[in-house]
Amino acid sequence: MSARPKYDPDCTWRAERIPDRPVMRVIDVQRQDTYFDLPLMITFGGSAQGPAYLRLEVDEVIDLVDELNFVLDVRVKEPVAQPCTSSGS
Repeated sequence: MSARPKYDPDCTWRAERIPDRPVMRVIDVQRQDTYFDLPLMITFGGSAQGPAYLRLEVDEVIDLVDELNFVLDVRVKEPVAQPCTSSGS
């Protein structure tokens, strides 16, 4: 039986955020859908292979924000968005 290969962090595939490219909100008018694209740079062994986008739906973004807040131990004191109220009342 052969030994398992050792993990080498310098010789792996990685997907890293591209700092100067913001997350983009994309509205698909035909499908009446909204999603978000997070730009990533794919590298192998430290060498750039090319850009890619991680596409997330609205519910996935909300879940991700909740998870990030949890791991960062952020305690939100006020709601992020204000509830909609009718201006006619």
